[in-house]
Parts: sequence; C-alpha cells; structure tokens
Amino acid sequence: MRHALMLALTLASLGASASEPWTAPYSLEAQHGRTFRVVLGEKAPKDVKSRLGVMTLVGKKGLATARLQKVEPVCVKLCEDRVCHAVGVYKQEPGTGDVGEGLAALPGRIEGKMLAPAAISPEPAPTARQWTSKEYQTPVVERQPASTDNPPPQSFRWMPRAQGAAVLEEREFGADFYAPPIELAQCRQEQQSPFTRLVCPSASLLYAKQQLLITSVDDYGKPSTEWVATLQSGGQELYLVRVGLKGQVVTGLLFQEGGRWRLLVRPADYPLLC
Repeated sequence: MRHALMLALTLASLGASASEPWTAPYSLEAQHGRTFRVVLGEKAPKDVKSRLGVMTLVGKKGLATARLQKVEPVCVKLCEDRVCHAVGVYKQEPGTGDVGEGLAALPGRIEGKMLAPAAISPEPAPTARQWTSKEYQTPVVERQPASTDNPPPQSFRWMPRAQGAAVLEEREFGADFYAPPIELAQCRQEQQSPFTRLVCPSASLLYAKQQLLITSVDDYGKPSTEWVATLQSGGQELYLVRVGLKGQVVTGLLFQEGGRWRLLVRPADYPLLC
C-alpha cells in the first residue's frame, strides 16, 4: 500500500495516469562515487525540478534515491554540426547505500530490490521446424516519449527455405530488409528463463516461449538483447534489458501487464549519427 501510494504521488507529479505505473528508464552518462549524470534529453523539461527533482538510481547492487543538483548542457561536434543535450547531475541522498554499477534512473522514489539475471544455458541449434511461421510478429518495444519521428514498428517472421534452412523476413521488405540476409543456421540458441534468445552474427532476438519480444540488428551499433538485472517492486518483476537500437544501446524496462509483454525504452531525441 505504501509503495502504491508513493508511486501514485510520483505519477501525479509527472503528469502520468494511474494506468501507466512505469515509464522508460533514463540513461546514465557517467557515475562518480555517489554522483550520477543522467541524460534528460535534447532539452530538460521546463519544470525539471518538480518533475525530475528526485530520481531512483537503479544499479546492479540495489536502488538509491538521488536529488537533482543542477542541469548542464553537453555539446559535441557531429560532422559539421554542434549537437547538444541536457544532463542532470544527481547526488545520492544521505543514508542510501552503494548501488554498484549504475544501469539507469527512474523518476520519483521507487522501493524494491535488485536481483541478478538468470543463468544462460546453451540450447541445441535452432531449427526451421521450431521457428518458422506463417504469421509475422511485432516486437513489444514502446519508445518514449511518443513522437511522430519514431520509426514505424516492424514485424518479423522466420521463413522456411530449401533444405531445412530459414531466413528472417520483415513484413514490408522480406529477407532483403537486411543485407546479407539473416539465416537461422548461423544463429545459436540459448535459454535464460523465462526467455529464449537467438544470437546471430548481425542480430539478437529475444522471445518469451514463441512470442517475439525484441529484435535488435547491427545498425550502426551492436545488436543487443542482454538481460542485465531484475527489479522486484510492488509485487511485480521488471527486467532491465540492454537493447541495441540504431546507433545506440539503451536500458529498457521489460515487464508483463495484464497478460501482455511491454518494453519501455527512451532513445536519444537528438542526433547521434551524421
């Protein structure tokens, strides 16, 4: 009850509804002792002190609340342009413990505990019989904040080929969505309960049983679906996953809600590539 009330108050300050108890994590740019640099986006919100004045730092060892000390611009030269973004400098509140390696930051005060991910177990080589399907599946990734600039969702399936082979197809462009085509025979399969992962030379796909959750391909960055930690909070398990997107890797929040999977990610809203 205490957690639910605290979370509701946090959501009210963020302008979110009670039906959206979680938001996409904010990325960490650096950590120095008890001070963390949190990427707020291209620009910090005008009401940053009221909305993001307190964050919960999520680390491999635990959670710690931290207060905003100041907002700093960070500018770099990208090709011929000068690109800037805003970073919030946060300091852990007195009495909070060591969080270890920082993974991300969540708005407000979150109570819970951190757990290590399940061990990875190698599986037999994937087969076309196991993975091919007539139906396309759309990954459960939700980019925040919602924007018309976000790429449209893609849908995928493993399509059988001759002699027991299979290739990954995208609904619109087929196997040609990526060159060279992603062949199932080049992938390895591993179990990390409750997930199954297909790791290919240029892609990583994460499944819950046969449901596709994440598709990450080598697109100016390393493909990744790495599960790095679990947050237990309010009777719920939330999986922190490093997700490879175009030109970046972000830590997303993967969880089940009402019987469906959701993955909340917060990509950079400023240019990273020329």
